[in-house]
Amino acid sequence: MKIGDLAKRCGVSRDTLRFYEREGLISPPLRSDAGYRLYGEPDAQRIQFIQRAQSVGLTLDDIRELLRVQRLRTPGACRRVAERLRSRIGAIDQRIAELDAFRRELAKGLALCDEGAESCPVVLSFAEGPRMKEATR
Repeated sequence: MKIGDLAKRCGVSRDTLRFYEREGLISPPLRSDAGYRLYGEPDAQRIQFIQRAQSVGLTLDDIRELLRVQRLRTPGACRRVAERLRSRIGAIDQRIAELDAFRRELAKGLALCDEGAESCPVVLSFAEGPRMKEATR
């Protein structure tokens, strides 16, 4: 199938496919005599794998490592993937904690707004800076 067919089938743009190729996420395709890129079913499956991995929050570097592990199938490969996933989980947990603190601060401001404060406490806390900033750390 040509690049437009693959793009349509996988729900991505042609530019995305070219980007994946430049980034080494998909192999350079065969070319027709006229120079058109020609893709097969394995390419479609690879694109779908990349999309699923991105949809759960993995970065292109994470995905590249998963694809490398899949290709090499070495004994320590699974441990490297596990380490990468542990790191990703740690980053997610940290971000959740930051968002939770930020949410609590916004809820406090909202409660003050609902009480009919003369000056908007949310605007004041953003203007003050440090208190709101600390809540997001």
